[in-house]
Amino acid sequence: MIKVFILGSKCNMSCKFCMSVERDLEKEVVVDNLLKMNPGDLAVFAGGEPLLYPNLGDFLKIAKSRGLRTKIHTNGVLLNRVNFLDLIDIVNLPLDGPKFVHDAMRANGHFDIVMDAFKKLSKQFTITTALTKKNIEYIDEIVKIINKLAERRNILNWKIFKFKSKGRGSKYKDEFEISDEDFLSAINVAKAKSNIKIYAITDPDAMKTEVIRKL
Repeated sequence: MIKVFILGSKCNMSCKFCMSVERDLEKEVVVDNLLKMNPGDLAVFAGGEPLLYPNLGDFLKIAKSRGLRTKIHTNGVLLNRVNFLDLIDIVNLPLDGPKFVHDAMRANGHFDIVMDAFKKLSKQFTITTALTKKNIEYIDEIVKIINKLAERRNILNWKIFKFKSKGRGSKYKDEFEISDEDFLSAINVAKAKSNIKIYAITDPDAMKTEVIRKL
């Protein structure tokens, strides 16, 4: 079983394409759901930025005490400031293009932060890419970067999301939205050249995973 806990929308970045709309989950809701999971199940903590939530360390301790596998979806900025990395099995990091494209979509210097996390952490990784008008033409270069990372890091899979007009992103639909045809074309290019498993996601809300969130 996989349960994804959307802890809330709080984040230390302001990406224009962000789709997050959730309110903060109550601690009791998270704990109650963790206690219902079985050894070997995967507990995924996301946001927003999950490392901003003060109870995350406690949630991870409960998860590990239950024999669960753990994963966080993070932008990587705060990874060097937490003292519970040993409780995290899998780290998901974003990669939206070569440095100048990624930084333009997220924040100046963020590409280097992500690359530094890949370099320093001895973890299993997954990668997510938000595919938009800003980066779709660079899909070849994204594949090359990820293939190179996979030579020295254990990257389990790469999820490519089609931009969805939701949350903050709803204000920038014309700036980011791509057609289904263009998305599928880019996916075909990526799958032909990637050395790791790719999941193409057009609607995150339709993923076959139990998501615990508060709207």
